Amino acid sequence: MRTPMGDIRTALDRLAAEHPAAERSRRILARALLAVAALLFTWILVLGSTTRGQAEVRNWSTVWVGMDVLQVAGLIATGRLLVRRSRLTALAAAAAATLLLLDAWFDVMTAEGGGAWYTALAMAFLVELPASLALTALARSALDW
Repeated sequence: MRTPMGDIRTALDRLAAEHPAAERSRRILARALLAVAALLFTWILVLGSTTRGQAEVRNWSTVWVGMDVLQVAGLIATGRLLVRRSRLTALAAAAAATLLLLDAWFDVMTAEGGGAWYTALAMAFLVELPASLALTALARSALDW
């Protein structure tokens, strides 16, 4: 029985192959990614020029709780894979590192002034950024297992 993950794995195996068709596929995919990046950059310019100041956000607390739940899931997955010395540790650690980096960014950028901003800054520099760097180093190391 074919599964979506099996199809994705087959496609990725084809991209990793060492033959001309795979090289062509890699080039096409790379161009598509660059095109999406260009479109996203254009969208960033539009957002930067049209959004100003504060915004009302629905489900704000749900967003923050969701971000923290994803961080916990990433850390658990990284720990479990690390114990098994799985190369998949690299993926889980990279994802967790990215989530911690994003959390630091959004905490600092959305904190109100004064004490809340200083607390967010302290958490970013003393906890989230060092943890993100450590997870990034773990991810890089796990690629060599």
